[in-house]
Amino acid sequence: MSFSMKERDCIKVKLVEAIGSSAGAKGFNASSYAHEQGISVQTVYRYLRQLEAEGRLIIERRGKTNAYSLADKSYSFEFALNEITEDRVWGEFIRPLLKELPETAHVNCNYAFTEMLNNAIEHSGGSLVTITVMDNSYRVLISISDNGIGIFTKIAGAMNLAEKRYAVLELAKGKFTTDPESHTGEGIFFSSKATDSFFISSDELIFVPLNPTAADNGIDSVLRDDKRPLPQKGSTIVFTLLYNRKQTAKELFDRFTEEPEHYGFTKTIVPVRLLEYGDDSALFTSRSQAKRLLVRFERFKHIELDFDGVGEIGQGFADEVFRVFANRHPEVTLYATHCSEQVMRMINRAKGNAANGGSK
Repeated sequence: MSFSMKERDCIKVKLVEAIGSSAGAKGFNASSYAHEQGISVQTVYRYLRQLEAEGRLIIERRGKTNAYSLADKSYSFEFALNEITEDRVWGEFIRPLLKELPETAHVNCNYAFTEMLNNAIEHSGGSLVTITVMDNSYRVLISISDNGIGIFTKIAGAMNLAEKRYAVLELAKGKFTTDPESHTGEGIFFSSKATDSFFISSDELIFVPLNPTAADNGIDSVLRDDKRPLPQKGSTIVFTLLYNRKQTAKELFDRFTEEPEHYGFTKTIVPVRLLEYGDDSALFTSRSQAKRLLVRFERFKHIELDFDGVGEIGQGFADEVFRVFANRHPEVTLYATHCSEQVMRMINRAKGNAANGGSK
């Protein structure tokens, strides 16, 4: 069978996507892929060898089978933080490396990169930043590491938090900044949603927000690609963009804003499991835990409380969130998602008590 140049390029693009999306688990299977695509196994092997010859694919013999992995082009830069601006670094150093990145992914990458580098410039208190770009034609991975104070230490100090790990929860909510006169506190929240995987490591903690756009390219694959140890000083932000990303920046912002009454950041998703500390392991029973969760909730109009990974909650916790807070802030709508049967039962009990005008 003879293919046109356009068809040959399309086969290669689909192969790269198939190999990238099958990373881990059982990996890419040439025979199964050929059957799915309606082409011969010989054709698949021919294009696999071409990708290998072009330096885009690594083929390793493992027993009687081949293992396939995409080859990264890797670039690294170091800058003095007081000598750069985020738009200049993007325009002069990063954008030229990403000429093949499709428009939707490119726009989102531009947004996340400039927001996160600006954070390092203006908030880290560090002197140096190291930027790494890894591109394998399936996804782009970008790492931004500074040698500053550490993001969780800074947030904990600004909010007088008893534990640095609670800074992770505040980041997940959004609308937090240590410099409210100059920033809205939206950068990290929206960057984590504009990318296909995102995490921040600092102070021996890792912030991995819920990301509704992430499929199989989450933190595990990021950590496989970026094998450096967690920083002992400063902060490291790592995010990826898939070449085939579909959600545009506009769609993302629209999802977390209200129209026509409000054009600001009015909606958020809060992973309740981020309250975990020590041996408490997804067991939330007290009103004090609920109050920790509720900090700054009044700044939003709609809040989705994601109970994924939460085993159970106590009567006091549920009552504080779904009766006390709800009665005090009727302008804020709370939604509970991914609830176990026990969690849902406690929430419904609290809501029932609210409707009856009191707590039992």
